[in-house]
Amino acid sequence: MRRILRQSAILVLCLVPPLSAQLAPVGAPKGTLRFTIGGTFESGDRRLFDGRGEGYLADFGSPALGSDRFAFLRAADSVIAQVIGQPGYKINLGALRADGLLTVGTGTIGAALGVTRSLTLFANVPFVTVQVKAKLRADSNTADAGFNPAHPTLGTPADQAAANTFFGNFQAALDNLNARIAGGAYAGNPALLNLANEIALRGAQVRDGLENITNGTGASPFLPAANSPTGIAVADVVRALQDTLANTLGVSSPFTNAPVLAAGRLGQDDITGFVSNPSGPIDALPLVGAKLSRMGDMDVGAVYTLVDRFDRIGHRAGGFRLAVEGLLRLPTGLRDNPNNLLHLGTGNGRYELGATGTADFGSGILGARLTGGYLHRFSALRVRRVTSPDQPYPDVSRLTNVRYKAGDVVQLGGRPFLRLARSLAIHGILDYWREASGSANYYRATDAIPGVPASLLVEQSSRSALAVGGGVTYVGRAVAECQPGQRCGFPIDASWNYRNVISATGGRVPQLWTTNLEIRWYQRLWR
Repeated sequence: MRRILRQSAILVLCLVPPLSAQLAPVGAPKGTLRFTIGGTFESGDRRLFDGRGEGYLADFGSPALGSDRFAFLRAADSVIAQVIGQPGYKINLGALRADGLLTVGTGTIGAALGVTRSLTLFANVPFVTVQVKAKLRADSNTADAGFNPAHPTLGTPADQAAANTFFGNFQAALDNLNARIAGGAYAGNPALLNLANEIALRGAQVRDGLENITNGTGASPFLPAANSPTGIAVADVVRALQDTLANTLGVSSPFTNAPVLAAGRLGQDDITGFVSNPSGPIDALPLVGAKLSRMGDMDVGAVYTLVDRFDRIGHRAGGFRLAVEGLLRLPTGLRDNPNNLLHLGTGNGRYELGATGTADFGSGILGARLTGGYLHRFSALRVRRVTSPDQPYPDVSRLTNVRYKAGDVVQLGGRPFLRLARSLAIHGILDYWREASGSANYYRATDAIPGVPASLLVEQSSRSALAVGGGVTYVGRAVAECQPGQRCGFPIDASWNYRNVISATGGRVPQLWTTNLEIRWYQRLWR
């Protein structure tokens, strides 16, 4: 076997001398129209966040779902913690596991015209299908909360009436207590008077707090379950107040009923149903996935070849070539829908301006292509639910207009290659990119949400990634070598590439496996 491998290697090396045109030029030859058809498929169910691997939809899950994902529960957390005397308490709806798969398929049609030996004009039109599949699995065995049965829009009329009765009786008892204090009922007993004042203050705090999160202006969709330790603790606090009012302070009132709490824990589909409930605070589309197929963002631009001494006819294979490219990316794609929390658009919805330099060099069977580029992203009007990335369930009240600018991108790449035959080579891929922090501001003063800075949208937006891979390239002679009256073979060049993101820093980076196939063919228009 080793002898066969050595003989094969010697045979390949013997075929090397006549090789040429191994790297297709960035530009097209003068007077030539180049057509391009390409296809790219990307897929991944993982991502890297601050260098750590996790599920693609990790933000949507939680080991103890509550205000860590539903920001509107923070007020309820504070009230319950104060009522039961447990600082740091948080409503726990149970564990929620979120698995997701991102796939992006892109078909590209392009054309480039070699205007002169140095100048090429080009345009590329992508057609994109982007899909996110989601699977959420809830486990409420560790939960202590459920749906608020008296919520103004999500609750039932009977429970809403029971809550009104409870808080009405609670207030009547406190009114009677304050009347007795004002009338001097405890004037002869300082200890009892101090207790009455303490109960009046404590009772008002408990009543107002519970009413606000049960059926008031800050009503919470979720409350502790009546049979949970937290629910029992809330009920014990209320019963202790009732006992002190009636038996110690002599307050006569109908305040004997229990607070309205959740009937039980949530079921398997309750969270997903809550997110899409049009009467709820989120009012989003169902969390089953998102799929969109449409034209992507179109690129137009120009290539200028500064030096072209690579694989020249009659010279040793290799040499040097240098070209610069400028492009303008047009917002022809479809933007994402802010009411679909999983949605990704087929385009970025903004203009982008980029510049890239490409250098080819080599000698004999070895060589490389090096690239470096900068992409400037212009700001654009976007409709967004203003929230940070770790709060993936923003309520619909945060939907507004913002002036959003994604961070600019710096890209570096390398393609070392080894020639196997006249027009065939294998190559490696090493790609690095870094995205700067973005910025966001409210579009108009009337779009601002009080107490919610628009900058939440770009938290942890700075990120970078490194991808590695390999591929095969074929470059036909007709690209550069075809002379008048000469048969040049099939006038195409083609490439197949495969790469994977292996490391990242900063914000969330999908860990995608990418396969790309591109075929280009040439039509001579003039010489």
